[in-house]
Amino acid sequence: MQTELLNLPWQIQVALAAGYSGYMLAYVGLRHTHRQIDTIFISVVFSLIASGAISLAARWSIESLYSAASAFAVTCIVAVTWRRWGRKLLTKALRGINLSWGNDDPSALVTLSLNSEYPISQIAVLLDDGTWLRCDNTAIFNDAPFAPFLLGPNGDVALYLTHEEKIGEEAKELKSVRDSHYGDRITYVPASQIRQINFRHVSR
Repeated sequence: MQTELLNLPWQIQVALAAGYSGYMLAYVGLRHTHRQIDTIFISVVFSLIASGAISLAARWSIESLYSAASAFAVTCIVAVTWRRWGRKLLTKALRGINLSWGNDDPSALVTLSLNSEYPISQIAVLLDDGTWLRCDNTAIFNDAPFAPFLLGPNGDVALYLTHEEKIGEEAKELKSVRDSHYGDRITYVPASQIRQINFRHVSR
């Protein structure tokens, strides 16, 4: 199969590569629920954009190298535009005509955590034993290696733990999260130990 792909005309190879790259960009963080058929057909849709760019470049007698580069770039730009604004506008349009109120995200947790319009300013995790783990100001860790926190597809969480509150005790501030020598300490919480996750969002 790999050999057959390499034997295809360069235009098709570029279109396929650009199409898959566009899919990866447009659905980053959302792909874990996609089936193989979803990946294939969404990639094909983005490949059509690359093919169109290559055809236009051929009409304008642009050299192959520049044609391939421009097709790849255009496809990636369209993918980013779709992810940043397109999906949201389509959702609003479907709601406006009362066709659908779903947003097609895998879960509400994904919608809350992966949005770029309303960044998460605070995260609090309630454990099974009643302990609250919090990062009261995620903006402090915007320059941290895994900023501002991580949320796995199965619901596990990794956060920069600034406050811990056990049952019957006052919240304790942890002041050793950031260290100029050792770096930033991140805390991993398995999904099996999590009872509830709270977010606060700010509007840009």
